[in-house]
Amino acid sequence: MARKSKRDWLEEALAILAEVGAQELTIDRLTERLDVTKGSFYHHFGNYTRFKEALLDFFESEGTLQIIRLTEHEATPQEKLQRLLDITATFPPEVEVAVRAWALQDETVRMYQQRIDSRRIDYLRELFFSITGDEALAFQRAQLLYVIYIGSQQVIPPIQGEDLIRHYAELTSVLVHKGKQP
Repeated sequence: MARKSKRDWLEEALAILAEVGAQELTIDRLTERLDVTKGSFYHHFGNYTRFKEALLDFFESEGTLQIIRLTEHEATPQEKLQRLLDITATFPPEVEVAVRAWALQDETVRMYQQRIDSRRIDYLRELFFSITGDEALAFQRAQLLYVIYIGSQQVIPPIQGEDLIRHYAELTSVLVHKGKQP
């Protein structure tokens, strides 16, 4: 048995979550897939509650904060927005969908999901405010773009890749290039 880092555990947990859902995200399944003992799990996390919080923190960091950091290298709000859209169009939807489903059944997950959604919308609002100078319009456009992203993941099959990029382009041609126009 090879030693596994905390990151190994969390990445495998997200993979399980995406494949079979939260009900099947068990210590037994994790230890079997990683070929480690339960003692290793308890060494890294202490208990399942701390594991779940570490997993949700990891999900937030990788799926929100890291993506925002990647966009911050761009010079203008328009370029940051375009970079964000390019990244999210290629982001596999399975983990997002699984976490949202889990949030419907678990209060802790729901609180994390609300915080993640708020952070994402707030970042979009900041970008749109930089473009429009209008706080209300920026918030409206941020919400609209975000629900397009979430909705694209929820349809079966999900809309992603080039198809989602085309939808984003159509929407941003109105939201960005029209300035303050609704």
